[in-house]
Amino acid sequence: MPQSLLGSGFAHIASAMTAREQAQGVFSANIANADTPNYRADRRTFEDFLVEKQSQLQPLKTTHSNHISIPFEQRGSFGSVFARSDGAAARMDGNTVDTQKEMVSMAENQMMHELDMQILKGRLSGMKNVIREGR
Repeated sequence: MPQSLLGSGFAHIASAMTAREQAQGVFSANIANADTPNYRADRRTFEDFLVEKQSQLQPLKTTHSNHISIPFEQRGSFGSVFARSDGAAARMDGNTVDTQKEMVSMAENQMMHELDMQILKGRLSGMKNVIREGR
């Protein structure tokens, strides 16, 4: 992805927001199929989508000697709710969707998406202030 006036930070926020949207789609599909016999719940997580999106970006660069460079693969977890079990017990009809867990995961994902939006709005507001003061 080419470097832009906005910098790589915006690209990283955008990839996180896209990953959140894709994770939301997984939760929605699982909930929609909660009554479908033999449906196996999709176990892809936000982290799965984020790793995919981040692999398409340039790595973050340190701009100061005190910054610590940590490869993306070694960074911490993005949320314990997303650590989902692949060994989900099937119901009598063979369906593995746990609607309550899906709803909780969906709500947390929505809140994190809203936080990402607030971060993005803050960065854009900061740029707007710089532009105003630069006149």
